[in-house]
Amino acid sequence: MRVFLGMILGAILTVFGAYLFDHLATRPATSASESAPQTMVNWDVVGRNWQSVKLQLNQGWTKLSSLIAR
Repeated sequence: MRVFLGMILGAILTVFGAYLFDHLATRPATSASESAPQTMVNWDVVGRNWQSVKLQLNQGWTKLSSLIAR
């Protein structure tokens, strides 16, 4: 159980660390010749994927609960 909890905590810390790094490292370019720094993670894609996972879980739960209710 401790190993499983450690893996979950490690995953959460990794995602939080990547978010924090991207948030602190990304700043707008101050001049036209200076390019904006690239982020480590494309958070728009992460958000779309998370919405897709939530939708699939919701549909699966609805299907499972309708089978149990019969």
